[in-house]
Formats: sequence, structure tokens, C-alpha cells
Amino acid sequence: MVGGRSPVEVECERIIMERAKQAPVSALGNGGLRGLVGILDGAALVISLDTGPLHITVALDRPVVSLMGYSNPKRVGPYRKFNDLMIDAYGEPGEEYPISMENRPDRMQRITVRDVLDKVQLWSSQCL
Repeated sequence: MVGGRSPVEVECERIIMERAKQAPVSALGNGGLRGLVGILDGAALVISLDTGPLHITVALDRPVVSLMGYSNPKRVGPYRKFNDLMIDAYGEPGEEYPISMENRPDRMQRITVRDVLDKVQLWSSQCL
């Protein structure tokens, strides 16, 4: 896990650490930008919201499951890379939405654990 040490991030870290079947490694608040790039470059797969780490991961050509809901993925990316791993909660099923600056609050909650696991499974099957 990477990120800052805001109260929300620390609480999420606590919940993940308590509930994970495998002990995750947390690097919240550690390493700065160079450390973050090193972690992402060494990752087999990254799962990320539409944030800096997502775009760094794409630039490093590392596979990333993109969790897109608030921002329009046609505007913010991950531009022609790993689109098959993107979870698009921004649009309604079958919606042909335009490229726009419009944000859609409360869409991230539509992404389920099953959605993410399905994308991880897709990635895993491509690695064989």
C-alpha cells in the first residue's frame, strides 16, 4: 500500500491490515516520490484510483487495474494502456458518454471487490 498518512488513509490501512488473509506491506508516508516510483516499478500489478500513482504506473509500463468513477476516464486516461484492466464506474452500463470535464461524485462506491478480483484474474490469465 502506498499513499500519505492522512486520517482517512491511516484508517483504510488499519482496516486492510486487519482483514487481509495475506499480510500486506504498507509504505504509507514512506519514501517520497523516488521511493514510490521504485515500488511501482517493482510491482507485478498495481490497483489504483485515478491518482498520481496510476499515471506513474502507466508511464512505467506496469500493469494497473484502474478504478475510475469520479473522473471521466476518456479525459484522464489510462490512455490506450491496460484498458482491459480498467473498471469504469463513471458511466452507466452501455452509456456512450462524451469526453468532458464533468466529475460524477459517488460513483466509486459502485466498484465492488468482485469487480477488482475479476480484473486481477484477467491480468493473471494474461501472464500465463
